[in-house]
Amino acid sequence: MNSSKIGVRYAKALFDLALERGVTDILYRDMKTVSQLCAMEEVKAVINNPVIPQQKRKEIILALAGDQSDKLTVSFISLMFSHGRGDYLASSARNFIDLTRRHRGIRQVTLTTAVPVEGRLKEEMAALVSGTEKGSIEFIEKVDSSVIGGFILRVDDAYIDASVRSRLNRFRKEFSLATNAAE
Repeated sequence: MNSSKIGVRYAKALFDLALERGVTDILYRDMKTVSQLCAMEEVKAVINNPVIPQQKRKEIILALAGDQSDKLTVSFISLMFSHGRGDYLASSARNFIDLTRRHRGIRQVTLTTAVPVEGRLKEEMAALVSGTEKGSIEFIEKVDSSVIGGFILRVDDAYIDASVRSRLNRFRKEFSLATNAAE
């Protein structure tokens, strides 16, 4: 089976079960935690290490996920590892998050700036992004000094780069093309 489909199928099954039991909000929170854990290099190394038995990997992930995890989350993680699918835990968590966002009409907005943004500006940006569409916004603010100035805005899959860094790179590229053409 195509490896990308494995994570989708597990996520879809978990999502359907969460809807049926009315615990999508709780599992959404848990899967965000699992996704963050699986993004850590140390955790990736444990999950993908064939020397560590599946049972031990499962115990490590469950310990990292914490005691506040829902029973369904614990059962899901246990199922993944008992069927030798622990490698697909990150993919399943990511797909579950996407399914939940689509179902609840949540739009993910990431704003990257060189310095922290004040509250009023964040509210204006969120209002601009939400426009007339229904649903809520999950606002993520990142500070990256290499942006220099301006901003980078990502709304779901759309991307606007109005940073000084990108303008400088564009000018640098244009100047190098002009220099090469003049030679």
